[in-house]
Amino acid sequence: MPRVRALSIHADYRCRSSGACCRSGWEIPVEPVVEARIQAGMDEGRLRPAASWARALPGLPHEARSVLRVLGSGDCVFLEHGEPRLCAVERQLGADAMPSSCRQFPRLVTLTPLGVSVTLSHYCPTAAAMLFRDDAALAVVSDPPAFPPAWPYEGLDAREALPPLLRPGVLMDWPSLERFEQHAVSLLAGDGLSPERGLRLLAQAAEAARRWTPERGSFGAFLEGVLESTGRELQTRAAIVDRETSLLEITEAWRLAAACVPGRERCAPLPDGLDAADTRFVAPVWPALGKPIRNWLATKAFASWIALQGEGLRTTVLGLGVALGVLRAEAARACAEAGRVLDAARLKEAVRRADLLLVHLADPETLARRLGRCESAAQPFTIRPSSAEERR
Repeated sequence: MPRVRALSIHADYRCRSSGACCRSGWEIPVEPVVEARIQAGMDEGRLRPAASWARALPGLPHEARSVLRVLGSGDCVFLEHGEPRLCAVERQLGADAMPSSCRQFPRLVTLTPLGVSVTLSHYCPTAAAMLFRDDAALAVVSDPPAFPPAWPYEGLDAREALPPLLRPGVLMDWPSLERFEQHAVSLLAGDGLSPERGLRLLAQAAEAARRWTPERGSFGAFLEGVLESTGRELQTRAAIVDRETSLLEITEAWRLAAACVPGRERCAPLPDGLDAADTRFVAPVWPALGKPIRNWLATKAFASWIALQGEGLRTTVLGLGVALGVLRAEAARACAEAGRVLDAARLKEAVRRADLLLVHLADPETLARRLGRCESAAQPFTIRPSSAEERR
């Protein structure tokens, strides 16, 4: 059985039937074996959806020929009424009869030669709530109860791929990737450290690590020295106040992510007055909500697809910076809509919207490619203003 790693705040996750994933209007591919099981359930009278249950759609993965039909309300045709709102397929036929996308959600998985790493999409309200918990110190844990080794994990499969890039043309090794992940999580777990400060320390470590050459010995030992240096700097300089993330950086981060969405009409535009909303409703209380924000950033640093698909450590860290900008933009949107200051409830909604954009709407390969431009930039961790074409 493979070793499974996850974050401590996710270690006891279980579905609580919020139904958000079943009411989002997503087109879920139905694999042939699942199609056969559902049809058998229909023939036996165990499933009685209110409408025809499948819609043919070409070009689907895994030899699927159709998607689950979505009602005008956005509900999946198999979502039952009542409380809790359950999936009829799972209740009547079992989890094995569900499409793969339904079984896996909200798990986000990377598979490497060292094992399986699992984080969660916080578009799921249950997962989003776990960012605010106080009963689990943020850390990387192995073989947590929520994610058993025997689960049929699907995700970004790099088990037969080369290790990720340190910088263009230079490979890292798999243990070093895990060590950098662990360092990022440990850094973001520190109380009294702003999310912005944590990212800047992580960026410094990435920049130092990418200076490695074979003449300096093994990369693993070199990286360890870099991370120890970052730890010493954290102890001596953590109290220094960083500059605020600029409103331009926030909006440009959101636009960069939105530009990676196929069919931009699926992505709600940034509202007018975002700058004023951030200044009035978000900026004054943003530091007080640092812990759940850092927890969320850690879920982006761990089991990161960008780390595997990108061009190097710069790309990985810039991806975290873009994620933070997207979250802040969505926080300003939520506060502007409510006309009220940011609090835990509105931050949770902002987290859900941020993950909807970053995880479910943006194409991951396109996002990694766009972020990878930083590898040759003079100011690698700066989000440059988007072009007129990217704004459309």
